[in-house]
Amino acid sequence: MMYRQVIAEYFRGFYRNISPDRTALFISYISIGLMFLWLPQQQGIRYNWLLAIPVVFAVVSGAFHDVSLPFMMYLVPYTRQQREAFIGKLLYVKIAIPLLFSGLCDIAAVFLTEVSGYALILQLATVFCITCLLGMLSDGRRIEKGNAYGGLRDSVEIGKSFCQIGGAAIFAACLYPVSAVEFWVIFLIELMVMLPFLVIVGKRWRQIRRNFAEYERMDGGVDKNADYH
Repeated sequence: MMYRQVIAEYFRGFYRNISPDRTALFISYISIGLMFLWLPQQQGIRYNWLLAIPVVFAVVSGAFHDVSLPFMMYLVPYTRQQREAFIGKLLYVKIAIPLLFSGLCDIAAVFLTEVSGYALILQLATVFCITCLLGMLSDGRRIEKGNAYGGLRDSVEIGKSFCQIGGAAIFAACLYPVSAVEFWVIFLIELMVMLPFLVIVGKRWRQIRRNFAEYERMDGGVDKNADYH
């Protein structure tokens, strides 16, 4: 029953959390896509769009979904443990749906054109990293006044920037055949930049999730017993 509510909340997030900065991010990715549409078709990007689109969806999906719950969910008689469980399951859904979408696009691309295995690996790895990081870090304007992120508060925007810049780079890379050399260069850069940040945030996710489950703590209170280090 809870997963049904979580999935419904995921799809509501696309229109509930609209804001100027999120709309600008979406428009910027659409602009990049339209720019590539003008390239000659012989460049081989016609069906490679099926590999690139899931990366855009991962970034936009992550940006449009907050870690915190809708305000009304802090008023209903849920316990902290129930809210914490809801936030945890919502993260799984934030990761699963973009990965499922990527898998469906990849299957279609395999049947329609010759797909680079290197591009497939880069795409799936990037979608996973982006959805994990943004699923734990993206929270609209709340982080400007809240303390839910503890010692990571000043690093949240850095992590989100990694996802957006990396997503744009992989989006462009997926539109063309990826050689072995290009794959290892991009993959190693991604490992050195995004993976360490993902590990750091992941180790603190339990406490972050607990803080977001309590509105008072998230919205300015400090948990003296929290361990962020």
